[in-house]
Amino acid sequence: MKWFRIAFIVLVTLAALAFGGAFLLGTTQRPVPDQTPGYHTALVPMEHRAKPVLVHFWYPAKNQIKPELVGQNGLFFGHYVQPDAKPIEGSLPVVLLSHGSGGNAERLGWLATEIANRGMIVAAPDHPGTTSGDSDPFQTVKVWERPEDLSAILDFLGANKEAVLKTDMNRVAVVGFSLGGFSALSISGAQVSKAQFTNYCDANRGQLDCGWMQKAGVDFASIDQAHYEQSNADPRIKVTVAVDPALPAAIVAGSLAKISHPTLIINLGEPATIPTAMKADSLAMSIPNARYVAVSGAHHFSFMAECSWLGFIVIGVAGEDNICSDVGLRGRGEVHAEVGPVIVDFLHDKLTSP
Repeated sequence: MKWFRIAFIVLVTLAALAFGGAFLLGTTQRPVPDQTPGYHTALVPMEHRAKPVLVHFWYPAKNQIKPELVGQNGLFFGHYVQPDAKPIEGSLPVVLLSHGSGGNAERLGWLATEIANRGMIVAAPDHPGTTSGDSDPFQTVKVWERPEDLSAILDFLGANKEAVLKTDMNRVAVVGFSLGGFSALSISGAQVSKAQFTNYCDANRGQLDCGWMQKAGVDFASIDQAHYEQSNADPRIKVTVAVDPALPAAIVAGSLAKISHPTLIINLGEPATIPTAMKADSLAMSIPNARYVAVSGAHHFSFMAECSWLGFIVIGVAGEDNICSDVGLRGRGEVHAEVGPVIVDFLHDKLTSP
């Protein structure tokens, strides 16, 4: 039925143009908030990558320059930042932020803004092979590369003593969503089993986590077992937040027991409705110092940026995935208003308390 979806999108777009549908084709600019963070991007060299990786930085800054929108387009609402504004003085905690499969850092800018406005530096890569416009199922299965990206960013920040952003490398946290949620757990010490993963996918063929890789012809038997099962633990991580983490069925419970630092696990939705592919209450129970939160009236994609009306039609109705469809659920902005403070307060408390 793909041809039908494409035809539907074309008809809707033409109709909007014919009837002057600026309301549909545009994403309206929202009021500028009282406080906006500084924002900077950099290409960070990484030994395990053929090319430098684009990393987005949000950081605390006084109101100095006119804010600009980042991540705003016809489908998604963006957020306001002060590009290359002077950061506030002092050495600040660092929060790594890892997006989901097929996503990007800007789609999580709503959360990065809240974290930065509470006095923390956010560093978020666009993970090669699993980001918007570069989402390859044959690369996605190489789950060890993403935590390596995060560790490489910490290497970069720690080595740049003359950098404008002053980072306190003794106060480092990681936050991740979906596949990024797994990446956050992985860099914190979680390990996966190739056998558990392949057995799960064999039993759940066509589901959203395994299905698109199976459809593309990925041979799970060919996964590099040594890399797949290796420990990616980075001792610099002191706090972990994982939202709807991927691969829960592949994670070895014994490895979770070794994560001793404060950890927050969040699932979007009522426990009875959360898909097996991201149901993480059992993970939280296996981590000694973990807290678990389930957010009612939400679903997996509620964590992404808010969608415009055109985004709802093009992606939510006619797209392959219901990324923009929140029908029957609370508004995405309302979900953000609830879950954002939970994450930010947790980070602020654990990174600033003695």
